[in-house]
Amino acid sequence: MKKTALLIFLLSLFIEGLPQPYTVDSVPNTKRINNNYVSNPDNLINATTVTQIDQHLTSLEQQTTAQVAVVLLSSIGENSVEDFAQSLFVKWGIGRAAKDNGLLILFVADQKTIRFHTGFGLEGVLPDAICKRIQIQKMVPYFKEGNVDAGMLAGIDEVIKILSDPAYAEEIAEPAESSNYSGTSSLTFFFTLCWIIVGPVVFFASRKTGFSDSIQRPQNKPNSEISKGQWWLFFFLLPILLATYLAFNDHWFITAAGLYGYFASLGLHKYYRIIKRGNVWLKRGVYQTVYSFYKENSWMGWAIFFPIPFAFLIRPYKKRIQAVREHPRDCHNCSKKMMRLSEATEDEHLPKEHQFEENLQSVDYDVWICSSCSSISVEQYVNEKTKYSACPKCKTYAFYTESTTTLTHATTSSTGEEETIKLCKFCNNRERTTATIPMVSTSSDSSSSSSDSGGSYGGGDSGGGGASSSW
Repeated sequence: MKKTALLIFLLSLFIEGLPQPYTVDSVPNTKRINNNYVSNPDNLINATTVTQIDQHLTSLEQQTTAQVAVVLLSSIGENSVEDFAQSLFVKWGIGRAAKDNGLLILFVADQKTIRFHTGFGLEGVLPDAICKRIQIQKMVPYFKEGNVDAGMLAGIDEVIKILSDPAYAEEIAEPAESSNYSGTSSLTFFFTLCWIIVGPVVFFASRKTGFSDSIQRPQNKPNSEISKGQWWLFFFLLPILLATYLAFNDHWFITAAGLYGYFASLGLHKYYRIIKRGNVWLKRGVYQTVYSFYKENSWMGWAIFFPIPFAFLIRPYKKRIQAVREHPRDCHNCSKKMMRLSEATEDEHLPKEHQFEENLQSVDYDVWICSSCSSISVEQYVNEKTKYSACPKCKTYAFYTESTTTLTHATTSSTGEEETIKLCKFCNNRERTTATIPMVSTSSDSSSSSSDSGGSYGGGDSGGGGASSSW
């Protein structure tokens, strides 16, 4: 009995040690993993050969856009090599979708079979007879000798020689984007006609609130919006004139320069509006309002796309913002000049909650005192990067998210629930809220499936063309 059990145990170990047949889903797609063309999970060829093949196939794709995937497997079980190759080809999407110019070279060791599986676009360049000839003449003799490395290199070199033939260039290569800008003229004319119709509709839809001189525009604070007349100039007339000009000067440099100049002009005009309107409100003595206006209407993101001239305006703009905060104030009681207290001397004029906020760096306070009548003015500047918000109970900016806990995980069929606990560091007010977690979208799964179908290849397809040879 013991011998039987031992025999069964040893037999199970032996079976586990045998190579397991690959399925289409279990074959490593090295194009997705490390952008290589050779999937060699059982090391049937050596690393030097893999590198050499990868280099050749990379050069081939750069030259012709054709994609060749090489797969070497110990076993695919009882599956037909042809059926396995077709399923793997479609799953990975070998070749560019526009031309279906892909080729799968599949080597299956236990079936002693080599398979060339071609995409629709290569069936004329690599017909079944040519695939068979390459296998029989260049590869099978080496395979019979057990030299898989030499056989794979010889066959792939012959494939590359055929696919690189200039006579097949137009048939294989994916259509490149035309460098002729003849289509630009039609596009710009089409844009012009559409905008002549759509532009006025956009204007009338925004006329009540969308402009600086709109009837319903709030007038109790500055704004950076353009006027109605400026809109007609910058967003209607100039785009039409620019599009018309570019249509008759169809050159990439002129087009790029024209678009750059147009959008840079829009950004510069916004900068000018912000500064001009801020200066108007500065004369009214509402310094904190202007400070907030400058901070809220930042144009500095323009510097990313239009470094000239905006990169040179960032520093002066930041200095302007700070200068507004430090600008001398007039006392509201006696109209005398006020003095801004230093951080060291202002605390005696601040309540403890304000001092607490300054210690948290959630809010910074400026204290101004009149040298004549000793009136005090306190200005609040909330740190825009702080994690704290105003506490619903004490209004102190010390309220933060202490923890977020998932109570019920969302699934594809039901929503979940999470609990958030917020705490005020000043008054210890703690509040719990629950929120619904949306169901897990199946689109992510389908997206993943779609990604698998195309892999990192180009989404090519095959009708089953090609040839197989055994030895």
